[in-house]
Amino acid sequence: MGLFDPPVDKVSPEQLQQLKAWVSEQLALEEEIPVSISQLACTEPGCPPLETVISVMSKPPQTYKIHRPAAEITRADVLRVFSSR
Repeated sequence: MGLFDPPVDKVSPEQLQQLKAWVSEQLALEEEIPVSISQLACTEPGCPPLETVISVMSKPPQTYKIHRPAAEITRADVLRVFSSR
């Protein structure tokens, strides 16, 4: 991705907060445990161009991936990730 490439799927602050809330709810996290959401270019074969990485700053830290842009993630996607762990 170059400096003048079109912007990637941007996630709104509201969508980001909703996504963090779903993660916190599914993991029954205490309020003080931070959740970080990042969008990264996915280079794995068969992976969409953007994936969302969810990092939970618990002890030990936990990392989860959803193979789609954060703006497209639904509550069902979050449920699926955490029900398979």
